[in-house]
Amino acid sequence: MREKELIIKLNKAEKILIQSLPKIKDDPKLEKQKIVIYAEKDNDSLIISKNELNKIELLFPLFKSDFFSNPNEAYASCESQQYVYQDGKKDNFTFSSEAGEDSFCLIYTYYLKQKNGVNKFKTERKKLIELYRAINGLYEGLNYGGTFYGHQHKRLNAFAEYSIYFLASNKEYFEKKYDFRKQKELYLKLLRQYVSDEESKNIEYQIDLVGNKPRAIERQRKLREKINILEKLITNYFYLNQLQDFEVNYK
Repeated sequence: MREKELIIKLNKAEKILIQSLPKIKDDPKLEKQKIVIYAEKDNDSLIISKNELNKIELLFPLFKSDFFSNPNEAYASCESQQYVYQDGKKDNFTFSSEAGEDSFCLIYTYYLKQKNGVNKFKTERKKLIELYRAINGLYEGLNYGGTFYGHQHKRLNAFAEYSIYFLASNKEYFEKKYDFRKQKELYLKLLRQYVSDEESKNIEYQIDLVGNKPRAIERQRKLREKINILEKLITNYFYLNQLQDFEVNYK
């Protein structure tokens, strides 16, 4: 008798849970409508149906929120969400896994870019993405590649878009009355010294210096090129501040 009562209680609890879950219903017409969420390169883009995007909006309200946290914090808050499908079956949606986080960042960028204004910050957006790609590429080169930097490459647009969001709401913070160029020079000097110190202890690089000097020279050229990009693009305090923040928190 007790076992039967337990089963009844469990079934009742399951029904209550199902009733409280979001209800998802597909629209065949919206399934045919494909939205391309572009990154800077085609292979980093995401093609998604309007149906799927509507589901994501319903399950993860943060994408339509008035306030955005940075991509890492936003992703950490996105737990797996259960819902009831149109046939009455329970299902769940998650952004877990490295590839899932890549997709999350592209969708995050899609919504925040609309909020910031697609054309309003076109110049800043382009420059930030180039800066973040350069610093990510620099550390990727120092470490002879790695999946972390590959995934980070796909997520850079989200970090750039959050920097723009931060600029839009804190513009006065970046309007410094002093000349920021001394800070820029010091930052680049320290970065060059860091690269030099790391390379002096890099066994693969030291082997190349002896046995494959052309490869070692080309490696150094590429690392210098990344820093030269930074030097060219850091044209005010905002770019310097956001690049330093990105480097410290996301490299």
